[in-house]
Amino acid sequence: MRKRVLVLAIVLPMAAAAVLWFEWMVRSAPIPVGLEAPPPATPVLEDVRGRPFSSPPADFARDARPGRLKDFGRWLPLATVAVEDHRFFAHPGIDIIATSGAAIRNLRNGRIVSGASTITQQTVKLGAGRTRRTLGAKWGEAFSAIRLDREWTKERILEAYMNRLDYGNRRIGPVAAAFAYFGKPPAELSFAESVWLAGIPQSPSRLNPWKNPRQVADRYLRNIRRIDRAGLLPAGLDARVLLATPPVPGRHDPVASAPHFTREALARLPAGGASRRSTLNLDLQSAAERIVEAAGPTLDQAGAGGCGVVILDNVSGGVRAMVSAAAPRHRDVNLTTSSRPAGSTLKPFLYLEAIDRRLATAATLLPDTEEAIREAYPDYDPKNHSGRLLGPVRLREALGNSMNVPAVVMLSKTGARESFGRLRSWGLGFRESFDAYGAGFILGNAEVSLLDLAGAYASLARSGNAWRTTLFVGEPVEPTRCASPEAATIITDILCDSEARRISFGNASPLEVSARIAVKTGTSSGFRDGWCIGFTREHTVAVWTGNPDGSPMNSALAVRSAAPVWNAITTLLLASGDSPLPEPVESASLECCLVDKATGLLPRPGAPTIREWFLPGTAPSESSALMYGRTGDTETLVLPKSYAAWCAGPQNRIGATAATDGFEILFPKDGAVFGINSALPPNQQMIVPQSTDPGCDWFDNGIKLTSKKIRLAPGAHTLTAKSRGLEARTSFRVE
Repeated sequence: MRKRVLVLAIVLPMAAAAVLWFEWMVRSAPIPVGLEAPPPATPVLEDVRGRPFSSPPADFARDARPGRLKDFGRWLPLATVAVEDHRFFAHPGIDIIATSGAAIRNLRNGRIVSGASTITQQTVKLGAGRTRRTLGAKWGEAFSAIRLDREWTKERILEAYMNRLDYGNRRIGPVAAAFAYFGKPPAELSFAESVWLAGIPQSPSRLNPWKNPRQVADRYLRNIRRIDRAGLLPAGLDARVLLATPPVPGRHDPVASAPHFTREALARLPAGGASRRSTLNLDLQSAAERIVEAAGPTLDQAGAGGCGVVILDNVSGGVRAMVSAAAPRHRDVNLTTSSRPAGSTLKPFLYLEAIDRRLATAATLLPDTEEAIREAYPDYDPKNHSGRLLGPVRLREALGNSMNVPAVVMLSKTGARESFGRLRSWGLGFRESFDAYGAGFILGNAEVSLLDLAGAYASLARSGNAWRTTLFVGEPVEPTRCASPEAATIITDILCDSEARRISFGNASPLEVSARIAVKTGTSSGFRDGWCIGFTREHTVAVWTGNPDGSPMNSALAVRSAAPVWNAITTLLLASGDSPLPEPVESASLECCLVDKATGLLPRPGAPTIREWFLPGTAPSESSALMYGRTGDTETLVLPKSYAAWCAGPQNRIGATAATDGFEILFPKDGAVFGINSALPPNQQMIVPQSTDPGCDWFDNGIKLTSKKIRLAPGAHTLTAKSRGLEARTSFRVE
């Protein structure tokens, strides 16, 4: 009895000390900092429907996409536990049975050949980043594993473990692996595919599915037999069937999709950003790429070596497609973000401002004459692309036919510098300041990017509510009200009006689609850039064509280069469910009335009319009869005095006359100063005088002119016009 008491007196304290020591070792064992931090992730991009399309590699992995255990599906967690640690849910972090067996095997071999590490121990190892296999390290991992098992749930441990597993080819975690080898998320893997995948982390370099498929297949067969022998095969599954029909993996690498969008998206991601749901729609992206590729021969014929396409979701401003196609030497250039001269694409925003500020209406008569420009900008001489001057045109016609002269006249009313500044609020990031462009910015010498321009038109589609285009779902925006919804409705209605653009674009242009869609083209000086931007109710489609190096196309207007691509994409969207734009609806803030088609005033009895939309209080109140005079049985349109030269010229096809105080010289104005350019030949430096009588005789310093042109010569000039006994005189100087 005394011996037993003595033994107990010795053993019990030792046992208690051992227990206390064990508890102290467990409680003091560290949980690796790497486990407390989120699993490593590469910035994998998914499209708006959750489909991955790009996984730019990081230093530590080609593709790492952490996921939740519930997203790994039913089979992969089960297969992982069955292959790696089938007593995982029963042991306290270490498996005494497996460890004892491993110890015996190691003693027989005289070296460490097997560690029997549990999933919990391997999780600790992965979190600590340990690579050396030493007894001291495994001893420390055992205590850390026991502590981790006490403090974490089994599910949390398994999730952390699987998210850090290397599945070969630098794919980290089940999500990256499932997409790389089977092209689908892990939740959709079959049991066979899950067992196949669960075997790779045991030796990811040797069991590389793309380099050593036979070895991976052998490991799959071995694991199926092992699971079957352990009685872990799920009910309803037959091992013989699983052995006879192993899974067939593939190679699903999405890195080639939407490279230019990927580059822009990564630039907006913070450093180390993880997987993000982007706004891109892979279906629209692929469709736009096919359309651009099919348009190649047409673009080549037009002399366009590049084409950029942006498709935006109007509600969110999200980029649904971004295509940049060019010759190999320019393939890395993103044509959707490069700044290019805007052509006529900015005109709708100018007229929108004028209507919103009540400086004009859609029915306002604007002059399309040379004199109108000289009044506003004496040193500026823009021309229409058609070379024609139509005289009096309503604002609707001026915008619909993209006339240059009326746009510059309107700019003089809104204020060029102020209007340029307001364009920035639409999200247009111009390369230079107003001083670098002058009034010419409204005709397209200001550079903008296709992405910014698409964003501005999408803001117009949102009734004037503007914000920056987005590349990620949920990306915050800062809305700016740039115009009233009513004014935006009027401009949108003009851009939908096929009849309003008939003069410039004809009856069957590529701008015509099967529904009511807003659209605008633009061609820059020298035919270097062709633009076409339009929107349905749901999407904005913007197309740029030209050459990345800025060289001109083959005199191709945008309607022949960019518009066909726009038409094909818009037609596809309409066939896929996009809605046409609604007709304006009369309300307390939007009025509608009939106006005279020629003058924009209230119609005369029997005169052609057109329906027009107005902001409240801006509809015309005067009758168009005030602008007509009668000569015998014929009514003649009598225009203001400023139209006199146009009325007297050959482009007056409507038989209009101009009100006048009598016979006078219209050009040059008294006191005008002209400069001689020594770089130009003399026959290119001449002026054509104009008067209210085209048939008058002209005298320069008393010498009668034999032609109706005056060759500029330095000095003072007195110009005299004589007609039917009447005489008019003006003076100008040449320097």
